[in-house]
Amino acid sequence: MAVKFGIIGCGSIARFHFRGLKKAGAVIIHISDLNENAAKPYVEAFGAKFSKDYQAVLDDPEVTVVSVLTSAKFHKEICLAALKAGKDVICEKTMSNDAEEAYEIAQAAKASGKLFFMSYMKRFFPATGKAVELLPKLGRIFSAQVRAYQAWGDFYSLEHGRDQQWILDAYGGAVVKCAGSHMIDMTLYLLGRPERLYAHVDYVPNSKVDRKASALFEYANGLVVNYETAVHSLKKIGFERNSWDEWIEITGVNGRLSLSTVLWDHAENNAALLVYYDNETQTSTEYRFAAVEPFDLEMQYFYDCLNQRVSGKPDLIDGFNVDVMIASIMKSASSKMPIVIDWQGL
Repeated sequence: MAVKFGIIGCGSIARFHFRGLKKAGAVIIHISDLNENAAKPYVEAFGAKFSKDYQAVLDDPEVTVVSVLTSAKFHKEICLAALKAGKDVICEKTMSNDAEEAYEIAQAAKASGKLFFMSYMKRFFPATGKAVELLPKLGRIFSAQVRAYQAWGDFYSLEHGRDQQWILDAYGGAVVKCAGSHMIDMTLYLLGRPERLYAHVDYVPNSKVDRKASALFEYANGLVVNYETAVHSLKKIGFERNSWDEWIEITGVNGRLSLSTVLWDHAENNAALLVYYDNETQTSTEYRFAAVEPFDLEMQYFYDCLNQRVSGKPDLIDGFNVDVMIASIMKSASSKMPIVIDWQGL
C-alpha cells in the first residue's frame, strides 16, 4: 500500500515536518487544524483535503500514516485514536503530557503492530551519528555533562508566573519539557537508561513554571551524568555565540567526545560540532560537517522506514523514556529525595 500522510496540527513546528516530507517526496492528502488559516498554505501547497475535526483524517481510508503535531497535551487522545484506526504514527516531542499517558500510548502502539516514530530530530545531526560511531573508542565512560540553555529572557527577576502560564497551558511544562527534553533523549541515546536520579527544579515564584532544573543521572556501572537545563537572557553565549547553549560531553578512560548543537530552527546556518579527543595519539579532531536541516533527514528516514515497513528509531520506547525521565525529575525535586526510575517493564 502506498504511503499517504494525514497531518494533524499546523502550528509552528509543522513547517519543518511539511518541508521535510515534501523533500522526501511524500504524499500528503489530508490536513487538520482547528485554525483553518494556519492549515490553508499547506492545504494549497499539497492539494490536500482539509478538516477542522482530526477524526476526519483518521476516518480517511486513503491515509496510512498520521503525523501528530499538536501540543503534547493532545497527544494521548490523538495517538490512541490513530492507532485504533489502523494508522502508523509520527509523533512530535514530547510523546505525551506525563509518564502515565506515555505508558498508555507505548502499550497501545506495541499491541497495534503499527509503526510508531518519535520526532527527536537532534539524533539526525551528522555530528550525532559520528558520536555514536566513535563512542566505543572512549573505553569505560566515567563522566558525562549535559547542558540545555535557551534564551527565554530574564525569568529570575519575576515575582509570579501569571504571564508565563500560557507555556504550561500549551505544553504541560516549561524549561524541562520544552528545552531540556531533547538533551534527555540525546543522553539516553548515547548512554542508555539510568537506574536512579536526584533532581532540583527551580520555579518562577508562586507558579509551576520551571525555569531551571539540575539533576544527577546514576547508572549501574557507577557513571553519574550531570544534567542541567535553564532559561536565560545572555545574548552571546554558546557555540554559535547567539544565546543557544546546548552541549553534551562524554569522557572515558581512552578519550572524550564533546558535541555542541546549533540553533534548532536555523540549523541551516551552521553545522553541529563534534570534537573527539583520542588519548592514545593525544590528538583532538574536530568534525565540522556541512550545515544540514535535521528535520529533513529525519523525515526522509521515517518515510523510508514506512515504505519498507520496518521499525526505526526514535520509536515508542524512546518517547516513553523521555517522559519517564521528566516525570522522575519532577518527582525527585518535589520530594527532595533521590528516586529509583520506574521503567514499568517497557
